[in-house]
Amino acid sequence: MGVRGEDIDLTPVPLPDPPLPFSRIALAVLMLGLPPVGLIGAALVLGWIPSPWIAALAAAALLFYYVLMARRHARAIYDLRNFADELIGGDRPLPASARLGSPALRDLGYAIARLYRAKRDRNDEMMRLVQARDGVLDAVPDPVFALDRGGRVLGANRGAVESFGSVIGRDATLLFRQPALQTALRSVLSGGESRATATLSLAPPVEREFTVAVQRLQSVAPDGTCAVLTLHDVTALRRAEQTRVDFVANASHEIRTPLTTLLGFIETLQGPAKDDPEAQAMFLDIMQGEAQRMARLVEDLLSLSRIEQHEHEHPTTALALGPLLERVIAGLQPQADQRRARILLTVDGDDRVIGTADELVQLAQNLIVNALKYGREGGTVTVTVRHKPTPPAAMPPPLYGAVALAVQDDGEGIPREHLPRLTERFYRIDPARSKSQGGTGLGLAIVKHIVNRHRGALRIESDPGKGTCFTAFLPAAERG
Repeated sequence: MGVRGEDIDLTPVPLPDPPLPFSRIALAVLMLGLPPVGLIGAALVLGWIPSPWIAALAAAALLFYYVLMARRHARAIYDLRNFADELIGGDRPLPASARLGSPALRDLGYAIARLYRAKRDRNDEMMRLVQARDGVLDAVPDPVFALDRGGRVLGANRGAVESFGSVIGRDATLLFRQPALQTALRSVLSGGESRATATLSLAPPVEREFTVAVQRLQSVAPDGTCAVLTLHDVTALRRAEQTRVDFVANASHEIRTPLTTLLGFIETLQGPAKDDPEAQAMFLDIMQGEAQRMARLVEDLLSLSRIEQHEHEHPTTALALGPLLERVIAGLQPQADQRRARILLTVDGDDRVIGTADELVQLAQNLIVNALKYGREGGTVTVTVRHKPTPPAAMPPPLYGAVALAVQDDGEGIPREHLPRLTERFYRIDPARSKSQGGTGLGLAIVKHIVNRHRGALRIESDPGKGTCFTAFLPAAERG
């Protein structure tokens, strides 16, 4: 980025002469004029100058010359200073009002202007680069910190500020007090390593886990930055890993228990009960129940895996919930009769949703079966469908509101501390009761994943002694 000659106007323009300081001009004249005047006086004394009047005239002429020269140079210096002041403080790219009359001063002014323009362009370019860098770093969701040689935070992106607050000027080794991270910081900042990694865990109330990378720059930046500290949030990944570990452990336990029971009865049938028809009938009945339980568990596992596999593929088909629920209730009537319970369906308003019929059937079946199992024997399960113009905040905003499918039982209710974990896989409030009623511990987990795939929300409300209500909010279809 150069400076063109046509950018600079050094032509003289009429300006009022600013007053020059008389004291400085007089001092300059005295300093320059005293030696020659002294020589003229000496020449007069020695007789080299015949008349005092001639000596006085010569001294006056010499002093007058020095006054003119001093004034001229003072004017040039002031013009140059004014030019520099206008160059620095002016709003225009380059000043056009400075009076630089002599060619030498014009050349000097042009050189000064070129240097200033080049420096200003470099500063502007540096500011643009800094702004672009800050914009890129702010777009990175992970916290990023710029550190000097002492570990002091010189800069931080938006992710760092949102996670850790105001950190500029703080010591990173004090900001992050975990020994492994402090060791990594010291190793890089001292020049021992160019890169080091560590992990950072934040304590409650907001538990988070980060992988940390400390990278030393090849050269120190103009602002003093010599290293970059980057934190990558792996909280969700760690939770997912733990969920998978727990799932495998729980699934293995759920399958191992009936298998152990089956193997035990098989050994009994092959041994002591080999010739006992009554014992054989009893054991075979138990074995059938355990085999059916394993079959239900495997079916639920496959169903859950299938739903999770397509959880991010959202349905696009419009369908009515009313007829679908009528078919589900008709299919569950034998179970309701066993519990001497009633299932009441109420459809209030437009019941059309965007969804997949098979999955919504499974959702309704799981919720109603759950209500029959844990509701009061001889009680009532109420199924209600209502259009909600304003969906809950937890639901992604739908175009046409939401349809709420609520299933209410009149059982004992659920203690408040259990509500947040009800949709976890294999979570049971009363494991013995759940298994005795044929539950696999996956029904509500399947409901949650179906709701998520439909971009909906699930709300669980319970009053001990009054019953529990599960409400699935589903995106409504366009109203005709």
